[in-house]
Amino acid sequence: MHMLPFLVAALLTHAALPAAALDFDPKRVYRDTAPAVVLVAAFDPRQREQSLGTGAFIRADGLVLTNAHVIFNDKLQRPYKNLRVFLKPRRITGDIRKDTALKHKARLIHYSTSLDLALLKIQGGGSPLPYLKFADSSRIEIGEPVLAIGHPEQGGLWTLTTGTISSQIENFQNVAGKNVFQTETSINKGNSGGPLLDRYGAMVGINSNIARKGKSGLLITDINFSIKSNVALGWLNSLGYSFVAAAPEAFAAGPALQQKAGIVPTEEPPSAKPPAAAPNPGAGEPRILTERHPYKAEDLRKQVETEMEDMMEEMRGKLESNRPAAKNQKTR
Repeated sequence: MHMLPFLVAALLTHAALPAAALDFDPKRVYRDTAPAVVLVAAFDPRQREQSLGTGAFIRADGLVLTNAHVIFNDKLQRPYKNLRVFLKPRRITGDIRKDTALKHKARLIHYSTSLDLALLKIQGGGSPLPYLKFADSSRIEIGEPVLAIGHPEQGGLWTLTTGTISSQIENFQNVAGKNVFQTETSINKGNSGGPLLDRYGAMVGINSNIARKGKSGLLITDINFSIKSNVALGWLNSLGYSFVAAAPEAFAAGPALQQKAGIVPTEEPPSAKPPAAAPNPGAGEPRILTERHPYKAEDLRKQVETEMEDMMEEMRGKLESNRPAAKNQKTR
């Protein structure tokens, strides 16, 4: 008899748990949002190094949001000349050739090295593409569950990791307006530019930095940083776009990939051009996530070789078109 009040109290306590803790379904969020997440590759001709990161479609016509450091060549202090975006296949097989078969060339629209944000546009793409909604990051509290989708170094493509919001930091790395979430959601090299998603599948942050070693040299874990979605929204709108955060009510009608509610696109500003590069902040810890390695590495080697072959073929075509004129000059 004495157990009855205890059981009633336990049931009432369970019923009072926040809905956020009860309806967080990573499987559903991943299924609904992963098609809008892309793999981004950036490289220069004749260089044996490339940069790999993650991005997300934010508009149905192929606008991609990612980190600036993914597309920026630190050695030459300018963006990489060649950009490629890989779309998620229907099924991840672990076979790199199959999983990266949906490839598109992309061009750089705008970037900010201080905020570590970049906007790309794919060439082609066909029918309307799935894209993510932005969440209002001011509504996100410490302890809320979140997940990340990306391409971590030594891991699989379109990898899912989960965790919670650990803390909030304003003016991260002494950059005014660069406000970030700290999260225990595991992210690593290659996750740069990928989305940090809430329980609805809306983008609350853009994964950017990690800390893996303290000032004393002691190894640390679960210190990861994501640029808040409101920072990205403010930056995009300053470029002449018109994006808004989706209200939580907007997600009641469907997943975050629904293309009508919660995000207001405008046409691409014709004057949007990349500004001069600012110094790359945060040279020390926490270090940036970009994965760079030789072309001979296995993951994107075949794709890069194909790009080189295309460029050589184009060059041969130009030489061929100029050859008759050269012959005429010799006969004269």
